[in-house]
Amino acid sequence: MSHEEREIKNVMIFGTGFALFGLVCPFFWLSLFNGNSGSQTWVYAVHSGFFIAIGLIFLVKGWYDLRRVQAAIPAKTTE
Repeated sequence: MSHEEREIKNVMIFGTGFALFGLVCPFFWLSLFNGNSGSQTWVYAVHSGFFIAIGLIFLVKGWYDLRRVQAAIPAKTTE
């Protein structure tokens, strides 16, 4: 695995963690289950949604870059 592939996989791991943090955001879930006002819950939901979207952007960009890098490397043949 090349250095560039490792860097891309680290970006994908970061994106996954970022999206998961948005998904399990404690502020949103506490607000939802405690029955806080609707506007406060919506603010937390939008904030969590931004985290999820940014994380997915990192993940998809990393996946695209990894496919591009792996396509540029010629496949090794065993003889």
